[in-house]
Amino acid sequence: MLTPPEQFGIVEPGLYRSDTLHPSHFPFIRSLGIKTAILLTPELPSRAMSNFFEENNIRLIDLALGSWKNNSSNNSNNNSNATDGQGQGSSSGGGAGGSGEGVSGSNTVSSLIPSIPAAPFQTSWWKPLSEELIKDGLEMVLDANNYPIIVMDTSGIHEIGTFMGCLRRLQHWNFSSIIVEYRAYASSKARYVNEQFIELFDVDWITLPESLPSWWIEQEQMWREEEEERELLLRQEVEAKSRRIAEQQQQQQQQLQES
Repeated sequence: MLTPPEQFGIVEPGLYRSDTLHPSHFPFIRSLGIKTAILLTPELPSRAMSNFFEENNIRLIDLALGSWKNNSSNNSNNNSNATDGQGQGSSSGGGAGGSGEGVSGSNTVSSLIPSIPAAPFQTSWWKPLSEELIKDGLEMVLDANNYPIIVMDTSGIHEIGTFMGCLRRLQHWNFSSIIVEYRAYASSKARYVNEQFIELFDVDWITLPESLPSWWIEQEQMWREEEEERELLLRQEVEAKSRRIAEQQQQQQQQLQES
């Protein structure tokens, strides 16, 4: 019996989303013929999941872990500077006791970095993800050479919901439809900050790969045709309005001449 993950979903043909995989999910995931797996959260994959990917020739791309390492390094430097300052202040009290407090402060830097961050690999306090991670991930998702693809995070809700919302922005979805899809997965766990990030994300920052998936090409063609049709209707409305104004002016002139 094939058992999909609880938060599994089909985003587009050959593109899937999911929460963390467990051994009971492996037969189902194997049936999809996945070629690339993208992780959006900084936790290391389990040994069972890593072995499953290796045995099935699935390329694992851990985007978030790289970003988390970079941010942790920056946070560590900042916290180290602050702690050094506290240590120096303590040592100025004199004696070996003051020096000992300074050393103890520098050794507690790692404890100042949250082990389970509320918003991992963020670039500012309110952002659930970094723009760099979204950019890199979307460009991988839009590369047909990586298909079929599964994108995952721990819960299958927050990071991946934000990521897919940015993809929908790139697909020209209206914002209301994007939020409906996001909340369908998040339910009562929806976060306003994620919705705000989706709304403010600059889609012009994305560089489209040379080899695009067929679903993207078809949707872009349909969108262009709809845009051309809307522009044509708008031009026709403007021309019709101009004709009506000209006719009204002509009638007014005739009435003036007759009077």
